Amino acid sequence: MAVNSIPYNSRLILRVQVGTQQGNPVLRSRSFNNVKYDASDSAVFSVAQKLASLQKYPLVKVIRTNDEELLEI
Repeated sequence: MAVNSIPYNSRLILRVQVGTQQGNPVLRSRSFNNVKYDASDSAVFSVAQKLASLQKYPLVKVIRTNDEELLEI
C-alpha cells in the first residue's frame, strides 16, 4: 500500500507581541489562510514582513503551515 501526499493549502501565521505580563511576553496570532501552497518560502516570508510592518505590535515569529491530503494509490 503506497500513499501519496498532495499539497492543497498553506497558511501564514504572524506571532506578534501585544505586551508583557509579569515580565513574560504576551503573544497573539494573526492568521492568513489560502496562501498558495507552491509559493516559495522566501516569497511568503517577504509578504509576512510587509504585513508585519502594517501591524501595531512587533513581529516575533513567522509560521507557515502546509496542509496535505493523503491518498492511497
